[in-house]
Amino acid sequence: MAVQLGSEIDQLIDERMASGRYTSREEVVYKALRMLTEHEATLADIRRGLEEARAGLGRPIEEFDAEFRARYGIPDQP
Repeated sequence: MAVQLGSEIDQLIDERMASGRYTSREEVVYKALRMLTEHEATLADIRRGLEEARAGLGRPIEEFDAEFRARYGIPDQP
């Protein structure tokens, strides 16, 4: 599939390829789309968390902190 991305995007792709990290234009675009997908999923998780907090479904930070510290053996702060 051939896609016209525009000169600015073409330049960004060329810069990534010149770095030696990528071997083809397709690889650069593939990686960019994968990262975009991950970014969108992260934003959805954040939005869901905010909605839950607004609905009162969260728990006090002190409770979370104590559980986290106990789980990972982190001493309490003075």
